[in-house]
Amino acid sequence: MNVVVIGLGEVGGHVAEVLAGARHEVLAVDLDQERIEQISERLDVATLKGYGANPRTLQLAGVDRADLVVCATDSDEVNLIAALASKRMGAGRTVARLQSGEYEDTEPGEQEEGVQYGMFGIDMVVNSHILIADEMFDIARSHGALDVHMFANNRIELAEVELPSDSAVLGIPLHRLKLPANTRVGAVIRGDKLFVPNGDDALLAEDRVYLFGLTGLMDEVEELFVHGDSAHRVVIYGGNVIGEHLSRQLAKVGVDVTIIEPNREEAERLSLQLARVTLVHGDGTDFEKLREEEVGRADLYFAVTDDDENNMMSALLAKRLGTPRVCSVVYRHAYIEIYRQLGLDMAISPRQVAADHILRYAQPAQIENLVHLGDGEAEVMEVVAAMESPITAGPLRDLKLPKGISIGGVVGVDSVNIADGNTKVEPGDTVIVLTLESQHKAVAKLFQRGLF
Repeated sequence: MNVVVIGLGEVGGHVAEVLAGARHEVLAVDLDQERIEQISERLDVATLKGYGANPRTLQLAGVDRADLVVCATDSDEVNLIAALASKRMGAGRTVARLQSGEYEDTEPGEQEEGVQYGMFGIDMVVNSHILIADEMFDIARSHGALDVHMFANNRIELAEVELPSDSAVLGIPLHRLKLPANTRVGAVIRGDKLFVPNGDDALLAEDRVYLFGLTGLMDEVEELFVHGDSAHRVVIYGGNVIGEHLSRQLAKVGVDVTIIEPNREEAERLSLQLARVTLVHGDGTDFEKLREEEVGRADLYFAVTDDDENNMMSALLAKRLGTPRVCSVVYRHAYIEIYRQLGLDMAISPRQVAADHILRYAQPAQIENLVHLGDGEAEVMEVVAAMESPITAGPLRDLKLPKGISIGGVVGVDSVNIADGNTKVEPGDTVIVLTLESQHKAVAKLFQRGLF
């Protein structure tokens, strides 16, 4: 596939790296010579220095011959213009990444959408900040999860939990665990290693476990693993697009929400728009201010400003004050592991969230969803089973699936189920597959040769 990536920041650089690694023909465009030199040293891609919204630059990049054009600069306007112009010049598909909420096609009070199709004639528009807020909302509503991903049109969940030392599931082989119906263990991160366990494996304290389950039935299994509860009081540091969208969602379901916003004018604006949210003008990195607002009494603290260092400091202070779960936005993806080492429960990268959605467009039509886990060691995808493919040959227990592959759930014509040994995949079913990156080709063979 011929791909043009415009903008080599965190998102664009990562998309170019993944697509080049998959042996697509990639041309990377940026106005910054230093970024171009860095990407040229690391990747086998063609490069072009130029302004992404300039018709001459787009012509030189050959967008008229491109199967996919990804516009991921730091400017929403440049991304929209570049995507629109590329489409008119003949590009097969175009994707634009947005960060502000100014272009949302919604009425006041309506739910914003993190992904829109056909907006302004662009094939897909991805707002990474709205998507981050949606993910944080799912975390807040979970019973102690560190991360939540939705599949099968929000009918199947994948929740990540970290096992405390008094978890009821420690030391018991998985085949002996009595899990609630329609739930299962998908993968485990132990130390710095992610693996797909078998029935003889037992879980240990501090393991991070990925759990599959039907939406609406996850509370019971989460309580079994971590005995947590959904958040009733949430404090958010930052009233930007993420903070505003998240607070509105939480307030709608009755959560007590406070936003701490350092800019007075912004705090005043939000106080007029968010009637059910408490607005505080103040600095989220001021320990005394956080203590004054009783941050330690919150169930969950989100640091979502545009500054990584401020987010990290604020989240660490909230943790010190006693907040049981803290989450920080991390714009520089390389910092995520550092945040975890410092004791922060959750660190979410807009780069990864946006890239996962963009990369779905570079997949074959049979792959309907794609999410990366850990630091890219594994991925979860929704794949349509082809006629006479090996996955449809019999019940899962008889198929001898390769090590490192876990079938999470199966969506049929009129059914949605979490998979077990008796599950039989039929042609046309959509299957949620968790696989180690090293087993990507093995998944392809299961569903249809040459699919990937």
